[in-house]
Amino acid sequence: MVNETRKDSLERLTFFIKNGLNNYSSQRNFDFGPDKRSNVSNLSPYIRKRIIHEIEVLQECLKFNKYENIEKFVQEVFWRTYWKGWLEGRIEIWDQYQKSSLELKQLYSQGVRKKNYQNALTGNTGIDCFDFWVNELIDFGYLHNHARMWFASIWIHTLNLPWQLGADFFLRNLLDADPASNTLSWRWVAGLHTQGKNYLASENNINKYTDNRFKKKKNLSSKPLQFDYKIYDFKLNEFKENSKTPENSIFLINLNHLVYKDEVFDKFSNNKVCFVESFIHSETSELVKSFNKKAINDYSKTLEAKNININFYQNFSDFNIYLKKNNYKEIYTFYPGVGRQKDILDSFVNQNNYKLTYEYDDFDKMCWPNASSGFFKFKKKIPFFLNEILKN
Repeated sequence: MVNETRKDSLERLTFFIKNGLNNYSSQRNFDFGPDKRSNVSNLSPYIRKRIIHEIEVLQECLKFNKYENIEKFVQEVFWRTYWKGWLEGRIEIWDQYQKSSLELKQLYSQGVRKKNYQNALTGNTGIDCFDFWVNELIDFGYLHNHARMWFASIWIHTLNLPWQLGADFFLRNLLDADPASNTLSWRWVAGLHTQGKNYLASENNINKYTDNRFKKKKNLSSKPLQFDYKIYDFKLNEFKENSKTPENSIFLINLNHLVYKDEVFDKFSNNKVCFVESFIHSETSELVKSFNKKAINDYSKTLEAKNININFYQNFSDFNIYLKKNNYKEIYTFYPGVGRQKDILDSFVNQNNYKLTYEYDDFDKMCWPNASSGFFKFKKKIPFFLNEILKN
């Protein structure tokens, strides 16, 4: 579905603006299959790693289009930002999901529960659409957003499987897997995100938006499962002002922030730029690992062209040896957001008594504090966000 280069992301954006943006609002909900994706942007794997930045996408789309005319697409860009900010203020949800996912995976990999779980993972449930999406996800690393909702609903409410295991399946196989939007979207389908609201897939809705491609639905549940709802307070950590990184410091690249900006390259030019390949292999499918590896290699080539070399380390043990040998006490990196990249970093610095200093993205700093409650309230701020983006 995607290539991994900066050039590819820019070409896809240009194509979408010319051929899909104006019809996005009316066509975005249709899933015509993996070979017919011109009704959506196909940019999410690139945005996920910031190979192309949200600001770039918005600026290019608004060059020749008024916000009112492309409002739905602009909102979709901000949905991911909203999810990330919402979870940043409720980190305990991620921690709880991680713990329960591991426990449930062990439980459902044995005994009477094993068969249903394995049938879902391998696409052998007898529900045509669901089984198709399982194989599409594994083969392409992508599902249409509408299909993700149907999939999650069937997993939870029809197959009666834990939402955490479904979220884990997505996180391991999606090229654009974002810990915040993935975790919170699965919770929303289950009825855990917004009190009194869940999502229930229906045959009529699936038929309408997939052009009747699927036949056997095997009696999708018409009654959602009920879960205990809990309110979490919003406690966003205060952003520290980005200071000038001292020259010859260790700057560690992570896969969540492969930004192609001159100010980033300038920062790298004065420091020891490093990447640990363990980031690539953190509980993902072979397809995702391949995508990650190609993305960082392409980024490395771009830096080399600017006379900036990345020092690669196979694992954190090798990286630690280098740091100790050269008496480094502090590591700088761009803030990766709540998720497994951050978990890996936190574990490493805590075990080895390093100081970890984050550089924060200005877009995140502007948007995340406004994600304390529902998206409707956040959406009201979008014109302000756009005004700040376009005036720079």
